[in-house]
Amino acid sequence: MTQLSAIRSRIASLKELTDVVGAMRALAGMRLQEAQQALPGIRRYAHSVAAALGSALPLLPDGDTASIGARRSHGARAVILCTAEHGFVGGFNERLLEDARRLTGPPRPVPEDRFYVLGSHGAALALERGWKLAWHQPAATRLAGTPGSVGQLTSQLYAGLARGDIVRIDCLFARYRQGGVSHVECSTLLPLDTTALAAAVAAPAAAQEPLHHLAPQELLEGLAAEYLFARLTEAAVESLASENAARWTAMESARDNVSHKLDELRRVAQRARQEEITAELLELIVGTQALSGAPA
Repeated sequence: MTQLSAIRSRIASLKELTDVVGAMRALAGMRLQEAQQALPGIRRYAHSVAAALGSALPLLPDGDTASIGARRSHGARAVILCTAEHGFVGGFNERLLEDARRLTGPPRPVPEDRFYVLGSHGAALALERGWKLAWHQPAATRLAGTPGSVGQLTSQLYAGLARGDIVRIDCLFARYRQGGVSHVECSTLLPLDTTALAAAVAAPAAAQEPLHHLAPQELLEGLAAEYLFARLTEAAVESLASENAARWTAMESARDNVSHKLDELRRVAQRARQEEITAELLELIVGTQALSGAPA
């Protein structure tokens, strides 16, 4: 294969790569937009459940919210990490794990923090770093799959709460900022933040005792479970948006790099073609001279 043929082959390969990068970029943009469109409704639902919880809290004697969900006063902390399911996201997972380590600090003797990880790439990175994971599973790659994955997570958390293994739940996830870099947030889901729940209640509703047909403890535990599900769903969808924003940025950078490489190869191909033409002309001239100088 001549030099020009090799260069043209590389140009064809890079054009195919450009198509792949463009498709991944478009898919990431579509899923980012899909997640962003769903978030306002998810937040409204979480706020509605928080308002219901806030209005029902006075039903408990002396406002004892510590008993909601927890079975013991001492135990481990569950740290939920919403990480990326697929690659090509830059330092998305690394930032999340670093923030998680800063949150938890040095490993505590007894009980240790229990890490629950959504996202295959984040879980693999944590295991490579020697983290002990209590549970991990693939994260949803589409909005429609989020409730199912969050449902499995909440089942694991409530099993731990029922056994008394955990008494606190923190969730770390990346929140997407339009036009900027996603930032990692840590949200405490349990114990309940009674101040925030009370603030979610509208003023007229706060003055009335809510109508209910369940025992206060049963009612509040049911609302707390729904609140936990709503907040985790919001975190998972925020993470999905941030993951795809990171992938879109990575693909945009890759597209620029491939474009620059293609321009460079086209210039090299042009020079190689000129060199081939020059070589052909020289051969023609030498051959003509040889023929003209040959004896009759």
